[in-house]
Amino acid sequence: MEIKEITGLPDYSEIIELINAEWPREFGGKTDDEKIGEMVRSHQVQTDTVKYLIEEQKIIGFYRYTLWPRKNPDSDKAHTMDIAVIPARQNQGLGIMLMTDLIKDCREKDFNQLLSRSMRNNPGSIRLHQSLDFTVYLETEDSIVWEINPQFMSLPN
Repeated sequence: MEIKEITGLPDYSEIIELINAEWPREFGGKTDDEKIGEMVRSHQVQTDTVKYLIEEQKIIGFYRYTLWPRKNPDSDKAHTMDIAVIPARQNQGLGIMLMTDLIKDCREKDFNQLLSRSMRNNPGSIRLHQSLDFTVYLETEDSIVWEINPQFMSLPN
């Protein structure tokens, strides 16, 4: 199993199963093509980092995070955009593996704050953030925004 960084604009059509696994109901019932279009439109090559979790040449997970706010190149903050594992491989510690790699990547890039959002109806995402000692930064009616300082976090091996 390996985690591989994707440079440039990813081919989001090759990870549609992952996009579908994470797509919040609150964002509406879009077609696969519409979801791919949204991912492409929201992707910014200059600020986004994307990595795939690959096992036996199959993509089974991915994450994307970005500089926050994106328009401030001097920011020391990052924000997760996406993190997902294919449904058949969920609840096997792969989400923790991906988030741990994401946090390590933020640490290496000297980010001092990582923000991440969970929809309230996504208990897996909430457990993931709690298990890695994220704290609540902000709560809204439909979501929780978490924060952590990657520089001071102890990470699992």
